[in-house]
Amino acid sequence: MAESPLLNQMHKILIVDDEPAFQKLMKSQLEEKNYKVYNCLESEAALKLIEEISPHLILMDIMMPKVDGFSLIKRIRELNLRYFLPIVVVTARDKSKELAHSLDIGADDYISKPFEFDELLARIKNMLRIKKLQDSLLKKTEEVNEANLKINHLNHILTDTNKELKKKVYDLHNIFEISFKVMGQTEKDRLISTALLNALGIFTARSAMLLLLEPDDRNDLQVAESRGFLEDKVDEFSIPRDDKMVKYLEFIKKPLMLKDVNYEFETVMPTLEQFGIKALAPLFQDEELIGILCLGPNVSSQEYSIDILEMLGILTNMLSVALQNSNHFEQIKALSYTDEMTGLHNYRFFSMRLKEEISRAKRNETSLSLLILDVDYFKNYNDALGHPAGDEILRQLSKILRSTVRDNDIVARYGGEEFAIILPATDETGAGTLADRIRTKVEEYEFPHQEIQPNGTLTISIGIALYPDNAFDADDVIVAADRALYYAKERGRNRVVHFKEIKT
Repeated sequence: MAESPLLNQMHKILIVDDEPAFQKLMKSQLEEKNYKVYNCLESEAALKLIEEISPHLILMDIMMPKVDGFSLIKRIRELNLRYFLPIVVVTARDKSKELAHSLDIGADDYISKPFEFDELLARIKNMLRIKKLQDSLLKKTEEVNEANLKINHLNHILTDTNKELKKKVYDLHNIFEISFKVMGQTEKDRLISTALLNALGIFTARSAMLLLLEPDDRNDLQVAESRGFLEDKVDEFSIPRDDKMVKYLEFIKKPLMLKDVNYEFETVMPTLEQFGIKALAPLFQDEELIGILCLGPNVSSQEYSIDILEMLGILTNMLSVALQNSNHFEQIKALSYTDEMTGLHNYRFFSMRLKEEISRAKRNETSLSLLILDVDYFKNYNDALGHPAGDEILRQLSKILRSTVRDNDIVARYGGEEFAIILPATDETGAGTLADRIRTKVEEYEFPHQEIQPNGTLTISIGIALYPDNAFDADDVIVAADRALYYAKERGRNRVVHFKEIKT
């Protein structure tokens, strides 16, 4: 039976992967972080290395030409180990069934290639923290069993200890469950809500609060969400980023009990005590503190133990990674709906929002107006001065449109030199007024070299269509506005035309 690896030695990581380049890269980067790295390509070699070196963690690909990753996971879990050996699946395949199967048969986490090394490092650290706690639990379980054989008359003490151990195992299981729930969320608000609700459950706390640094205000930690507090009081609460308590958490990098620092941080302490806060846990991203998770009293009024604080640290580490993933997801989502050159919404976003706004107008029995506009003689400008000059015209026109419309209006680049503006809850008169204002602003604006245009100035033509007056769905209202635009072109350009003005 293999003995548990020493927790104070250099952490050993075994990599099972058939890509030499990946092995070499991981070995180099991990060894820079003071990990001892071993590589292998075959199942038998992996099993032999586990017996010989007692690794602290395994990084494993599940799809390799000579190795069945699923079978290897099963064989590892069948080894009679006296310590917890976490397995992190690292794979280029992202099929949910395969990943779920790997977790089901014994893997503890997964990360899909390609990935950021910082994310992998965070997952490794989390797994090693969980391993430390699990090994501690296993060691305590062995001690309890040995004591039970030797001292029968202390059975009642062993029974109480056993209950405590069962609770720890249960809590550890909950931590794993929470990790999947939290890591699976991509929307920030839902992610935070899920984390707080699960924190209340696993730590049996009466209240919980998450404070975060907001992107537009890096000077204060503000309440992102709370449970169990009066909202009107919590909404006004914040902690300055340069507060001594924050600096101390940033220094120790682990959860603490408020009672242990009761007389050291007089500035924020009274407010925390007023809220009944008992424990604080910092959240970090790239070694920078970005938030604090606060726990209120336990429902049984017991102090939080060291083991609980360790699990709280694991949860906050998971939450930090999940928040970073959520931010990346939102950035990617925003890019997918943005026109790169003008910064306006793109056609994909326009099409989606037009359908949504028409559905809302139908429910509320209100009207909706659509403007489609086009730069007059744009080809002439482009041919004479080149595409870079034409692109600059479109960028300047985009700024005019953004500055003229209302906050709830939706401006998008429709394609080429065409733009579209969705005007929710706007009738024919309102749409016409806005369209004339836009047309006039463009005509009066001093665009570079506009004198080369046929009329000596750069102008636009605008077509207007209304829902439900001129169309019954999104496609029809686009067609109607487009027809009105071309009618404006035929009538001499630099004008606004409503669909109802078209003469058939």
